[in-house]
Amino acid sequence: MINELVVILFISILLMYFILAAQFESFLQPFIVILEIPIDVAAALLILWICGHTLNLMSAIGIVVTCGIIINDSILKLDAINELRKGGTPLIEAIHEAGRRRLRPILMTSLTTIFAMVPLLFTSDLGSELQKPLAIAMIAAMIIGTLVSLFIIPLIYWFIYRKEKTEKRIITSD
Repeated sequence: MINELVVILFISILLMYFILAAQFESFLQPFIVILEIPIDVAAALLILWICGHTLNLMSAIGIVVTCGIIINDSILKLDAINELRKGGTPLIEAIHEAGRRRLRPILMTSLTTIFAMVPLLFTSDLGSELQKPLAIAMIAAMIIGTLVSLFIIPLIYWFIYRKEKTEKRIITSD
């Protein structure tokens, strides 16, 4: 089952890339969003290992679901930055304004998911051994993914597009 989930994950990442490339009208920006997936998966696997659990079907499903939620946050943030830049807002100001506009929705989504998983950590009834790895994986991926969406994704965007304005000035001055 794990092998099938890995194949499904790679196919879904490929399809997501094509959809994002069409949405952003760019071949580079989908990579910014997809870059978050390995970070979230690594964090979830590390926390599972620290807590003494292994990757099983339930934790793998939790990781896939959480990556989908977190990717949505990054897509919304990049879309807000792009819309502001199309309106003529400078790069740094667009990144800051998009951060202010999307902070509350991103935090609300993440906190709701995290708080929904916390009760699964403290149950001891039938099936709780299956639910604990799922909850641990989802909580870890949501916490790290939220931080990546809020801070790292805009930083990568800035790093890629920071020279764009300078290059346009050099081209127009020649």
